[in-house]
Amino acid sequence: MATPYSVKKMYRTHLSDYAEKWSEYFHMRREDGILEVKMHTAGGPAKWGLEIHRAFIPAFADIGHDPENEVVIFTGTGDAFLSSMDPEGWVRNGFDKPYDFAKGYDFWYKDQVHEPFALLNLEIPVIAAINGPFFIHQELALLNDIVICSESTTMADGHYTGMGIVPGDGVQTIFRELMGINRAKYFLLTGQKLNAAEMLEMGLVGEVVPDDKLLARAWEIARTVFLPRARSHRVMTRALLVQPWRELLIRELPFGMAQECWATHGYWPLSDEKAYDMGSLKKSAG
Repeated sequence: MATPYSVKKMYRTHLSDYAEKWSEYFHMRREDGILEVKMHTAGGPAKWGLEIHRAFIPAFADIGHDPENEVVIFTGTGDAFLSSMDPEGWVRNGFDKPYDFAKGYDFWYKDQVHEPFALLNLEIPVIAAINGPFFIHQELALLNDIVICSESTTMADGHYTGMGIVPGDGVQTIFRELMGINRAKYFLLTGQKLNAAEMLEMGLVGEVVPDDKLLARAWEIARTVFLPRARSHRVMTRALLVQPWRELLIRELPFGMAQECWATHGYWPLSDEKAYDMGSLKKSAG
């Protein structure tokens, strides 16, 4: 008769395993239960593409299944959070070919209706430390419990005015809730760029920190705001605070992604020689 598998070992992960498994996209280190997760591409600022988009979902599931993690600090590498795309990755996955159902559904829709929940499903607090410009997937920062940014941070949305696609991946919900509906529509439709001071004034971030002190401040918050509280208080407070986002995104994200994915069948930037350069999108982020 087989020995029963210990309940403490069931469905749990270990940092030594998943840090190596996802090292191509995320650098991870842990101290006193605080896990720092840095997005990167080849050791430099992260370039958003299909691979890192998909990796985010299982990587954060692994983080969530490790009971030694108490708090997560999520940030980028170098002087940018997310300000450029990975055009080679799009080509590598066939997105330079005529658009088809497999691209719209198997890549975009299936991944993006799960990606925000990979973050929201974490039971432990998450601190976002935005280390520079970002133009897409703002949910990776703005859905977190505490959001701080560097003085050099700027934010725009690269869907409508950058790539020329529908802003339906959750930004329509997130910015409406954080900015108000009319200001959010203006932001999404015009390519408006906000600096760190404007983000603070609008309530998008809680603090603006000098660039060279950003990570130190994130670690300070982890140690002073979260670690002194009992684990049960931390996780139950997080559950309470993210529940409104869960309800909104469950209701609105599938519809938004359906519009975004369907519209790309009619127009897809990589098939248009006159389309804006997806490799930089500096008009949106710079």
